[in-house]
Amino acid sequence: VKFDKLTLMLRRALAPAVQATTQHAPQILSSVRSLTPAVGATLSLQDHGLSLSYPGDHAAAAEAVHRVVMEHGVCFLRRGSATGNDEDSDDAALVSFARHLGELEGPHPTFSPDPSSPLAVVAHDAENPPDGAEWHTDCSWSESPPFASVLWPRLLAGNGGGDTLWMSTSAAFETLPPGMQADLRGLDAVHDMGSFRNAYAAKGGAQGIAEGHSAFGSAIHPIVRVHPVTGRECLFVNETFTASVVGLMADESRRLLTHLFDHLQRPDLQCRWSWREGDVAVWDNRSTQHYACADYAGYSRRMHRVTVLDDRIGGRT
Repeated sequence: VKFDKLTLMLRRALAPAVQATTQHAPQILSSVRSLTPAVGATLSLQDHGLSLSYPGDHAAAAEAVHRVVMEHGVCFLRRGSATGNDEDSDDAALVSFARHLGELEGPHPTFSPDPSSPLAVVAHDAENPPDGAEWHTDCSWSESPPFASVLWPRLLAGNGGGDTLWMSTSAAFETLPPGMQADLRGLDAVHDMGSFRNAYAAKGGAQGIAEGHSAFGSAIHPIVRVHPVTGRECLFVNETFTASVVGLMADESRRLLTHLFDHLQRPDLQCRWSWREGDVAVWDNRSTQHYACADYAGYSRRMHRVTVLDDRIGGRT
């Protein structure tokens, strides 16, 4: 059997993690199905008698999902229909499950309708069309970017649009030339609120942008981060929130970031997920980026999300 260069590199890089996971949970791996060599896998909790609808199963489900996420970057769960027809109960169950992965982030500056809840609602319709189709890592503008995100649909677009893509930032780094890898290890980049400034500008002009900067803040992160659990190096820049490279002139920074953004968008680093009712996606923000397709203008789509700050199972952030 012939394998392409990317597949061979990924298998070599993943070998230690795969070995450790196999030793601890062979029964879980038996129902894992990889989507692409670079990123993404499905997991059938039902095959192991687990359900996200029952709080008593959440600890075991979180352990299983965490193992898949460490190996594949993003784990997809297809549950069929949600818990009965009670959306609030199902949301509560999924928030409870997410708490077993780690501490949840507080209200999002833009997407949280309830200031006392960690639940974020990303909704679009004919009057509020999708406008955020960009590759990004959630909240990289934070000084301590979150470990993971958990996302599920509440209303799917009537035209079949609204797929989400994920990409492996560790595979992206591993497929750069060795010389560029070495150069990037010594560089840092500035992250800020990115395209969210558009909404703040629409509300309050320059003063609104200043308020947005105050709400979001900014941070400086290494361009190459070592994953604290897998040990793989990850390319930590994204076209939405990464503003500049520290120490470079503006034109140098733009050229370097454009090159890295183009590299990150290679199809062989990606997987694509078409949502169905009852689906849940859990991904590691330290080793992936994602992109929400904006191909449903004129239709309504509503997604619910919680963000997990720390990796309670892996023991590191």
